[in-house]
Amino acid sequence: MGEVKRGKFAELDGATLFALARLRQAVFVVEQECAYPDLDDYDLDAATVHFWVEGETPTEAVACLRVLRDGEAWKVGRVCCARPARGTGLSAKVFGAAMDFLGPEAEVTLGAQTYAAGFYRRFGFAEEGEAYDEDGIMHITMRRPAA
Repeated sequence: MGEVKRGKFAELDGATLFALARLRQAVFVVEQECAYPDLDDYDLDAATVHFWVEGETPTEAVACLRVLRDGEAWKVGRVCCARPARGTGLSAKVFGAAMDFLGPEAEVTLGAQTYAAGFYRRFGFAEEGEAYDEDGIMHITMRRPAA
């Protein structure tokens, strides 16, 4: 498995931006049939950090996510993995790198697709509140409190 890379939007080159956008589009818009504005101002925010693993070329990402500030806490979003790479531990590698970056003292939230809640529990997250429909996919808020 490749090395986990990270960077803020201003640090990413065009090939990397293309790779991240293409992977997110393939998973969220095409595979999950969820037409929504994936690219948003959070990608550009100076505090947002993108994490990814490249595929065979710099214009291919096989897993990615972003972390952004949400008040005093951090929020994880846009967690995805290319279909051929699923089940290889790559998602856990990228997510673990993001959690290591944030450290145990950071409170972190995310909106998990309900089927994936078990994955996030492995990193200390717990469900909060009721499940909700977001763009036709059931989600649940999850939180990892600060240590």
